[in-house]
Amino acid sequence: MSLNLKDIGGMRITLIGLTLACLPLVLFADMQPIGIGVMTAYIVPALVVLFFFVLMLDALMNRVFMIEQPPEVQAVKRLNMWLDLIAGAGILVVWGSYFRSLLQT
Repeated sequence: MSLNLKDIGGMRITLIGLTLACLPLVLFADMQPIGIGVMTAYIVPALVVLFFFVLMLDALMNRVFMIEQPPEVQAVKRLNMWLDLIAGAGILVVWGSYFRSLLQT
């Protein structure tokens, strides 16, 4: 059995794509909130938190729906779960230090 992008799904691909697009924006998170700085200082950090929780919920639901399914369905759900977990780990690694610095000030 081969897995393709259709098995992953458009919404999940969009979620993971937007998550990956937000990762390098941590470099600009300390910009002055004027003009484009509003996006990098306020909007993107809020979106990253939302993306993290949605990714973790999706990973959990993939694990739940994997129970008592045939091996073909389990393979697709397992791939989806791991994609969500890897994207969530990326958020923790990249954005974690930024949010930690906010707690120390």
